[in-house]
Amino acid sequence: METRLLKPVWALGCLLLALAMPSHADRMNKYEFSLQVPYLYGETIDFEGGASADIASDPGFGFTAGYNYSNRLNLRASFTWNDTRYDGQRIIDDGERTTESVSGVMDTFSFNGVADYYFMEGRFTPFVSGMIGWSSIDSNIAAGFPEQVCWWDPWWGYVCDYYQPTYGGDSFSYGVGGGLRLDLSPNHFVRVGYYERWIDVDYAESDPSLGTAIFEFGFMY
Repeated sequence: METRLLKPVWALGCLLLALAMPSHADRMNKYEFSLQVPYLYGETIDFEGGASADIASDPGFGFTAGYNYSNRLNLRASFTWNDTRYDGQRIIDDGERTTESVSGVMDTFSFNGVADYYFMEGRFTPFVSGMIGWSSIDSNIAAGFPEQVCWWDPWWGYVCDYYQPTYGGDSFSYGVGGGLRLDLSPNHFVRVGYYERWIDVDYAESDPSLGTAIFEFGFMY
């Protein structure tokens, strides 16, 4: 009975010992590509004039492409997408400050240039990150009447369709983060981190901060 109970303990101990050993990393001068699962944490954004938006937590998807200049320094580009539910209130300019409730799903795309610094040169290491980039947000709320758009198609000829303008825009963003990285082999790795980004949203009372936990599985070559 005791032997069966001790086997998992020994296995866990051996795993932790293997991770803690100062094994040599083989990241230097390698390109890398990873698939991401970013989990965006909910946040409330307050706007000038009394409007507000409660953004729900939401998982998304993304990928990165980068280069390891050394076993400690990595530069990469990160691309993420989220479809996030929100509930908000806006003030109608009718002289009586009437409040209108709105809700829906907003589409967001974010691009960031990221610099990672690894504290150790081994296969298992903590890291810190800094990033700058921009985010594109589409509220999917109609911003006027549908507009007709026409173009020439080489197969169908002159074609027209309707386009619905919506509220949204592009915003500058910056942030910091940190986490852990484990190189599973000379060609595979996992990276887990938490990142806080500040987005320069028009008419917000202050730059809202969005927290995101990201799990990555990647390839090096």
